[in-house]
Amino acid sequence: MALYGIYGKHTVADCPLNNKEHAQKILDVKKATNKLGKYKINNVIGKYHSGLEHTFLWILDAEDPHLLQKFALDTGVANFNKIKIVPLTEFNQVLESAKNTHNIR
Repeated sequence: MALYGIYGKHTVADCPLNNKEHAQKILDVKKATNKLGKYKINNVIGKYHSGLEHTFLWILDAEDPHLLQKFALDTGVANFNKIKIVPLTEFNQVLESAKNTHNIR
């Protein structure tokens, strides 16, 4: 299992709530969730949005960040959002690594 965050940000004018074309793209993304295997996405952990900030964070269990990039391009999400894909580590793993690195018990 590898966790990745897809961070996105768009302008007020590009917001799907204000732009019919982008609203349709978001509906197409929903349909694309039937094809997650094509992008080696094992699971969608969560999708979080901040309407007033015009940002979102999707957390995915996936095998290849390059395929996540393809997913963002193919679905059209990257057409009106600035996208950033980053590997994520669960906090407990960070704690364990810190304890082991510094020999803390």
